[in-house]
Amino acid sequence: MKTTPPPPGFVYAEDIRDESGELILGIASRLGITPGTYRKWRMAGKGPESFKLGRRVVARIDAVDAYIAEQERAAREPSDEARPPEPRKLTPRKPAAKKPTPCDVELAATA
Repeated sequence: MKTTPPPPGFVYAEDIRDESGELILGIASRLGITPGTYRKWRMAGKGPESFKLGRRVVARIDAVDAYIAEQERAAREPSDEARPPEPRKLTPRKPAAKKPTPCDVELAATA
């Protein structure tokens, strides 16, 4: 079955190969997630703006790039809603049990 490439400036949800065999990355690959995860995100209203074009889900490349830039900006800037980091709980560690060496075994046998 021949897959037609998306219109210029758009990408499909999944990766496809064009007529020359070149891989065109889809929305999911551009976001670093699987197509199944992208479908779940889309149903939950997450991710870049997308819509159905015929039978396929498409998004503007600019919308995907803008979504990635927004995620990067949000990751770099702490928000007012963010909780402060919790202090680490230091629990004392048990000392490691010493394994007897062959010399220890021989000394115990002769004693």
